[in-house]
Amino acid sequence: MNLSAHQIAICLAVFYLLIFISSYVFFGKSKHKIGIIALVVIGFFIRLFVSGIDPFLQDWDERFHALVAKNMMSHPLTPMLRVESIFPYNISDWCCNHVWLHKQPEFLWQMALSMKLFGVNIMAMRLPSIIMGTISILLIYDIARLWTKENEIAFLSASLFSFSFYQLELTNGSIASDHNDVAFAFYVTASIWSFLRYIHSTKKTKWILAIGLFVGLAVLNKWLTGILVFGGWCLYLLLKKEKISKNSSWWDLLNSVIVSLIVFLPWQWYIMKNFPAESHEVYEHNRRHITEVIEKHYGGLRFHLDEISNLYGTGFFIFILLGIGFVFYNKKIDKNLSIALISMVAVVYVFFTIVATKMSGFTYLVNSIIWVLIASGLLFILSFFKLSDRPMKILKLSTIAIITFFSLKPYKIIESRTSDNIARNNKIYNTQIFRNLDLTGDLKGRVILNCKSFQDTELMFYQDVTAYQWHPNEQVLDSLMNLGYQFAAFRSQEGYYLPAFITKNKAIKIIEEDLR
Repeated sequence: MNLSAHQIAICLAVFYLLIFISSYVFFGKSKHKIGIIALVVIGFFIRLFVSGIDPFLQDWDERFHALVAKNMMSHPLTPMLRVESIFPYNISDWCCNHVWLHKQPEFLWQMALSMKLFGVNIMAMRLPSIIMGTISILLIYDIARLWTKENEIAFLSASLFSFSFYQLELTNGSIASDHNDVAFAFYVTASIWSFLRYIHSTKKTKWILAIGLFVGLAVLNKWLTGILVFGGWCLYLLLKKEKISKNSSWWDLLNSVIVSLIVFLPWQWYIMKNFPAESHEVYEHNRRHITEVIEKHYGGLRFHLDEISNLYGTGFFIFILLGIGFVFYNKKIDKNLSIALISMVAVVYVFFTIVATKMSGFTYLVNSIIWVLIASGLLFILSFFKLSDRPMKILKLSTIAIITFFSLKPYKIIESRTSDNIARNNKIYNTQIFRNLDLTGDLKGRVILNCKSFQDTELMFYQDVTAYQWHPNEQVLDSLMNLGYQFAAFRSQEGYYLPAFITKNKAIKIIEEDLR
C-alpha cells in the first residue's frame, strides 16, 4: 500500500475521529464495555494501516529480523541470516554472518509462524506485532483498572497507548529493534498484568503459572531485564511484611521463578551446546553494553529522561510526576502496590542510565506503568475543576482529543512519507526490482553480488537466493567457480563499481536493472 502523504493524513484523521467517538461512548454515555471494545477494534485497524503504509523492509533492524524469521520457517532451531554462507565471515558481525544469535528467538518464531500461515510477505511478517499491540490495549486497560480502581484512568491509559506514535512505528518496523521491542514490551506487560491479577484473585495457581510463563517468554525475546516483575513482586511482599511460612506467598514467587526458568533456560543450553562460539560471542556482546558504547549509541545521564518525549509525548513528563502524586494521594489505591510498580520504573531508568550504551527502546519495557501514571496525572488535574456532570464530560473529551493528538504525533507519521522523500522512493523502487527478479532463467541457481549496502538481506527475503552486498576478490571468486558455484551481479552503479575480472568474465551474468 503506497499512499501519498495527503491520503495518509486523511486516514489518520478518520482514526482520530473514531477514537473520539469511542471516548464519547465511554465518558459521555458511560457505556464502558462498548467503549473499550471499540477502542481495541480501532487500535487493531490503525496498527494494520500503519504497518501497510511502508511497502518495504525497514533498514534497522527489520530487514535482518525478517530474513532470519523467513529462514526459521524451515530451520526453527537454527537461526540463520544466510542458509548458505559461501564467503568467509566474522561471527561477531550480526549484519553479515551465518548463524544468527544476535537476538533471542521467540519473536522470530512468531514471525516465522505467521509467514508459514500467510506466506512470505511484509504484512504477514508484521502481523504478530499488530496482534501483540492490540492485545496490549486490553492489558494496559486492566492494569490501570486493577491498580487505580478508576475506569476512566484505565480507558485513558489504553487510549494513549492505542494511539502511541512510538508503538505504532515499532509495529511498522521504522524504529530500531522494531518487532523485538514490541514482543519484549508485550510479554513484560503481560507479566505485570498477571501479577496484578494474582494479587486480586483468590485462585492463585493459574496466575503463578502465567507470571512465570510471560517472564520466561520476555527473557526469550530480549534478555534478563524480562525478570523485572519478580523484583516488584519481591518488594511488594517485603512491604507487606510477608513472613516465610508453609502457606507464604514467597513460595508462590519461587514457583513462578521456576516456571520462567523452565521456559527460557533450555534455549540457552541448546545454543551453548550447538553453537558454542556464536553463543559466547552474543552473551559477551550483551555484557559489553553495560561497560562500553556499542555501535555509537552514545548518550549522557539525561538521555532516557529526555527520550520520554519521544516514547510517550511532548511534555508528558509532568503528567508522570503528577500521576505518581495521585496514586499515593488516593486512599483507594494500594500504596504497597504503587511502590512496587513505580520502583520497577525507577530501577529500569536508573539501570539504563548507568549502562554505557544508550538506545531509546531500552526503557520501553515499563511503558504500561508509565501510561497509567500519565493518565492518572491528567485526570488528577481535571479533578480540580469543580464542574457539573455535562461540562465535566465535555472537558474530559476535549482533553482526550488534545492529549491523544500529542501521543499519535500524526505530523511525524506524515512528514517521513512525503512524495519528495528520495530515500523512501528508492526503497520502494528497489523493492519492486527484488520482488520481480526472474530467477527461473539465466539467474537460476546463481549467487547474486553487488547489491547495495545491506539490501542483500531484502533480496534474500523476497527471493530464495544467496546474495551479497559486495564481491570477493578474484582468487576467492575463481576458487568458488571451480567448485561449481555460478554468479550474477548487479551492474556497476555509483559507489558500487564492479572490477574488470567480473565484468569481463562471460560466465558471470550481469543484471542490467539499476538499483537506486
